[in-house]
Amino acid sequence: MRGIQTDLLAAQDPRRPQAPWPGGQSRVLRLPGPQWFAYLCLPLVDLPILQWAKKADFVQARDRIRSGLLGLFAARRSGRPFVYWMSFPIAEGHAVRAVELQVQDGRLRKVAAHARARLARWAESWILRKADHLFVQSNAMRDALVSTGLASDKMTVVPMGIDLERFPPESPEPIAHPVLVNRRVIAHLGTIGRSRSTNFLLDLIKTLRVEFPDVLLLIIGDGLNEDDRRWIRSELKRQKLDNHVHLTGWIDQTEALRWTGSALLGLSPIPRGPLFDVSSPTKVGEYLALGLACVANDIPDQKLVIDESQGGLCVPMQIDAFVEAIRDLLLNPEKARLMGQLGRAWIRKNRSYDQLADQVADSYRMIATRFERQSRETR
Repeated sequence: MRGIQTDLLAAQDPRRPQAPWPGGQSRVLRLPGPQWFAYLCLPLVDLPILQWAKKADFVQARDRIRSGLLGLFAARRSGRPFVYWMSFPIAEGHAVRAVELQVQDGRLRKVAAHARARLARWAESWILRKADHLFVQSNAMRDALVSTGLASDKMTVVPMGIDLERFPPESPEPIAHPVLVNRRVIAHLGTIGRSRSTNFLLDLIKTLRVEFPDVLLLIIGDGLNEDDRRWIRSELKRQKLDNHVHLTGWIDQTEALRWTGSALLGLSPIPRGPLFDVSSPTKVGEYLALGLACVANDIPDQKLVIDESQGGLCVPMQIDAFVEAIRDLLLNPEKARLMGQLGRAWIRKNRSYDQLADQVADSYRMIATRFERQSRETR
């Protein structure tokens, strides 16, 4: 709609239906077999960029270091600007993953994970330095990259937004399910796992159930990898929390929103540190877009959204602080309802994808103008 055509190279789980891509031509490789085999096949997804780059105005890679290396090569060979979109610090994620692995996971596997993290850090740093422009996830990510010597004027901050077409002006009809009957439902939407301190959620619900025996933590999502999926299910059994935690697993967004709409409030505790401090968590915006008050901790972007919208409570990531905030909203439903209304209005005004798309389109035009000027000056 803004005059930008995007030719897409991507991979997809073959178990999911392939969605149409109206933005241009696309080539989606449906990777079969076990996860390790699919991972090894990922470079095959990117090879057409060597040919496609010749006809493009830009080459862009998003959150895949290997794609970034190939995309940068294709851009330079074709005389095109290269853009890297960094919505997550991938190399830092590899480092955290390597530390998380236990000896019982396999010594060779742990050594390989540390080697991959070191290589990823070097490659990611090189890509960021060589890119003509960077799209980053948050003000905090921009500031962190500036502290490494990168110029702020070659970055555009694009926080996570909300597709308002998927979020009706009124809350969706809550899903009907026996597990929700006569329960005080608190929702957590998104990825869970050891690196995301999901243990905090489990400790939180164990504390809350003392005062609120009918409380139910609704986890709408799952682990990102098989290790985390096994881990959360074993923890629920080991800690005997099956009656107070319901895990939906990965479901489509429409169904997820109906589950979330059954809750009284949403939670977004995200551990502080280099991996997540630079993030722009989606779940806070989705709670507020649904008219749900949110209790979140002080990740910079979460604090900005909560403070400006007044759509919830922002507290340190401590059990006592979260329990007190949740207790306040459970016992004061009118206060929670008002926060939800304020949050919904702020999200629609400040974090819609329509607004963010205008910003991104303007950035592309600016990159094109600057690159053409620099090309003329070097000739």
